[in-house]
Amino acid sequence: MSSFQSTLDEDDGGGGVAAELAEGQRAISIAEFFDKNKQMLGFDSGARGLVTAVKEAVDNALDATEEAGIKPDISVEITESGDYLKLVVEDNGPGITREQIPKIFGKLLYGSRFHSRVQARGQQGIGISAAVLYAQKTSGKPAKITSRTQRAERAQYFELIIDTDTNEPEISVEEERPPAESNLSPPTGPRIRWGLKANMPPPHQLPDYIQHPAIVNPPARLVLTEPGLADPRRYERVEGAELPAET
Repeated sequence: MSSFQSTLDEDDGGGGVAAELAEGQRAISIAEFFDKNKQMLGFDSGARGLVTAVKEAVDNALDATEEAGIKPDISVEITESGDYLKLVVEDNGPGITREQIPKIFGKLLYGSRFHSRVQARGQQGIGISAAVLYAQKTSGKPAKITSRTQRAERAQYFELIIDTDTNEPEISVEEERPPAESNLSPPTGPRIRWGLKANMPPPHQLPDYIQHPAIVNPPARLVLTEPGLADPRRYERVEGAELPAET
């Protein structure tokens, strides 16, 4: 106990001010912390927030497909929807099971790679759930996730937000659906849809970002659709390129 707090206790008979100060202490949720410190995660402006959300989704897609031994096909689609931007990212990965979808997208600091000794793009379990948190705070809309695993006939569909007080997913819709129409074939893997109150970054920024992972991941194919483009930008995989050998 500090000498200052000891003095307080003596002045008020062993309770009073010190007890009141102690009652004011409480633990805060990690989701609440990041909600109030969005700049730490790259969501300090509308334009930067959009690029960060795309980056987190693409990084997850690259990791998941490579771990499954699948050459990545990744689609990023941005459209204007009233005062909001609609962001849809999907990949041809192995998909996510029903039990894991709410935890991966609706709980910060939930992931499988933090204790792994293998290098990966994402490790802390913050990125994609932080994008969900940013979207719900700017638009008031839930994230919409569809995922079908490779052996499943039907897809799992969720609409959820993050309860910032508890850092737990709050699910508003959970149901099975037939495989949805998709830009990818076959339509496995996750399809994530957000509504964002965001600004489009400078015209070159998103294409430049998408081009960079395409260059350093030659087995990957990435497609970007954004407002103002007559046709999607396509970054095709290098012919004959194979996935890197497992470490």
